[in-house]
Parts: sequence; C-alpha cells; structure tokens
Amino acid sequence: MTAPVTDETARTMRALWFDYLDAVQAERPKLHAFCLRLTGTVWDAEDLAQDTLLRGFGSIGRCDMSPPKEDGTGGRWFDKPQAYLAQIATNLWIDRWRRSGRDTTVSETDAGSEDPAPVITRSAGATLFERAAPQERAAVVLKDVFDFSLEEIAAMLATSPGAVKAALHRGRGKLREATTAVPARTNPASAALIDRFIAAFNARDVSAITALLLESVTYEPQGVGGERGTRGIWLKVPVPDVVSAERHIVDGEPVVAFTFVTGGVKRLGGLERLEEVEGRISRIINYYFCPDTLAHAAAALGMAPWSNGYHQEGETLSRMIATAGLPWA
Repeated sequence: MTAPVTDETARTMRALWFDYLDAVQAERPKLHAFCLRLTGTVWDAEDLAQDTLLRGFGSIGRCDMSPPKEDGTGGRWFDKPQAYLAQIATNLWIDRWRRSGRDTTVSETDAGSEDPAPVITRSAGATLFERAAPQERAAVVLKDVFDFSLEEIAAMLATSPGAVKAALHRGRGKLREATTAVPARTNPASAALIDRFIAAFNARDVSAITALLLESVTYEPQGVGGERGTRGIWLKVPVPDVVSAERHIVDGEPVVAFTFVTGGVKRLGGLERLEEVEGRISRIINYYFCPDTLAHAAAALGMAPWSNGYHQEGETLSRMIATAGLPWA
C-alpha cells in the first residue's frame, strides 16, 4: 500500500520546485519565446513552457543525465539547460500535434527526401501551424530563436544535419506563405459574464464574485498549484485599492487585465482567463507568476508590464510567492 504524502514531504518538494525555478530563471524568457513561436498563442506557449519546466524538474529525479557526445551535444542537462529545455519543449509539442490527429501521411513529392519526418498535406486555407509539419516548424524555431547549430538540432529531432537543412528550407517557405489563425477555445466566458466578474472585483465584493462561480470552480495560478471550490483561500487574498480590472482581448481571447498607474504610467500587473459553464465561471487561469506572458500581453495592449518582483535584482520566484503571502507558499 502506498504511503500518503506528509505535510513535511509536501513542503520539501515545494521548496525544491521553487529552488529549481530560481535556478532556471535566466532561461525562462528564451523558453517562453521559443514556445510562443511553436504554438502561436501566448496561452498555449505558457502551458507548454510550464509543462517543459515540470518535465525538466522530473528528469533530475530520474537522473536523466547522459554524458556529452563527441559532437558536443548531449551532456548533463544543467550544463546546457537552454538546449535541454528546448529539446523537451520540442518533443512535447510534436507529441501533442500527433495526438491531435493533425499528423498525416507523407506526400508523394517528399517521400524520397532525406528528411524522414512525415510531411503534412493541408487544404488551401490551412493556417500557419497546419502548413508546416511539426519537425519543420521545430527546426525553424530552434534555429531562428535559439540559434542552435544544425548538428544540435539534428540531435534534438533524432535526424541528420542534412535533413534539418532541408526541413529549414521547406519550413521557412511555408511560414512566409501562411497567416496565423488563433484556435478558439470550447468554453470561453462570455463578455457579459466577464464584465460582471470585473464589476464585482472592482467593488471588492467577495459575495458577488462567489455568486458567479460554479461550486466546482477551479482556480489555477500557472506554475504554483491551484484550488477548487467557491470557498478557496484565494478569494480572501487582499488586493491593493489602486488595482482595477478591465476586459481586453489578447491573442484573440477576452481576458481580465489587472492594471494600475504609477508614475503616470499604466501598468499591467496580472491576467486571468475565465471559462464558463451554464452561465457561471467554471475555471480561472491566473498568470500573475508568468512574467513573460505578462510582458507579451502588455505589449499587445500598449501598457508597461509589471514583473511583480520577479526577474528583478535580488528577487527569486520563491521569495516573490512568499512575499505575496499566498496559501501555497
């Protein structure tokens, strides 16, 4: 019978997780930019980046640390964290693409090429992400965002440098031809429900906010855990009076933007995406601890981003969470 996880064990694991995030802090902006180029929306990019970081953390516990190869690739992941995280993100993204059923058969024109990756055939109205095969897109992003060598990319994609070169040529051509279409979510909150949530928040009316929530609502601050139910401690976390909520569109989705003005400059300090079921909020995804997503959204909205202490001199993610006084700290 499996022994239960004790509070002491949970605290130890939580501390190790935040120490790990602090250790890879310098790599996160590049990782986020990489995931954004792969996925096309900041929301999917943040999900992929979080999953990549989690997988990287797990690999340490599995001692997944191979010796360096003669060509300089491979090696212990913490010696080359950027390459290791990029490889994890690439593999996760390709796996998701294939599981979604978008990976189809090899076209006749490319059946004899030296690139063993399948080539995806699409309709004339295919979007950016459907026009380029996953390996082609990954090759382009690994080269153009991270500037890895052909040999390094070949090792990540389990192919040859010649195949990578061919994939780069095809992928760049397809990317130049295509335009991005933002995939729609199945249950985004309506503008009316978002506006009711914003009004309740700006009034600091906890009862009104609670009335908008499903009993089974989930609250998910990306990267640090979450809660379920309408009695969550997150509802009682005090918010400074200077912070106000506004409805905006970011990467094609309506969001709740938390803003304030300091020094005459309007700043974006937080974001939430809401999902709706039967006229009530079923899920809240919070991006307070996602500085790269906040920076992307702030640029789109013409605001200045606020890092919430993260990425500033002497600050770490664990210190930032502890300072915020949140229940999962």
